[in-house]
Amino acid sequence: MKRILLFVVTSLCLFFVGCDNDDKDDVISLTPQELIQTTWDVELNRYTENGKVEHKEYGIIEFNSAVEGMYINGEGSGDPATVNAVYYQIDGRKIIFKNSALVGSWTIMEKSKNRIVLQAYLPQEYKVILTKKY
Repeated sequence: MKRILLFVVTSLCLFFVGCDNDDKDDVISLTPQELIQTTWDVELNRYTENGKVEHKEYGIIEFNSAVEGMYINGEGSGDPATVNAVYYQIDGRKIIFKNSALVGSWTIMEKSKNRIVLQAYLPQEYKVILTKKY
């Protein structure tokens, strides 16, 4: 009887250890509603093949609706500061910008209330750090 009880207790312990939540991947996603009527500082970094930052560019992006906003290019762009319309689409962990310095398909790597990190290969590695202003 003691062996059966020991077997049952051991089996239950193994079952509960196997049900740990650490095995789940954290799925990062974003919705347009999280961005509407917000303004973000933009830091755009282009990397060399060995992972060093080759070029930095700064700007500001304002998301006005679920599909459009305004992008103001800043230091490092090589152009005078101008305001341009930006169009975007969000699909879970992907955000696709149709124009601006951010044109292309980006993967959301990190997301918090005040910071979003995007990554793309265009064909070099690029990372964008968005820091919430308002």
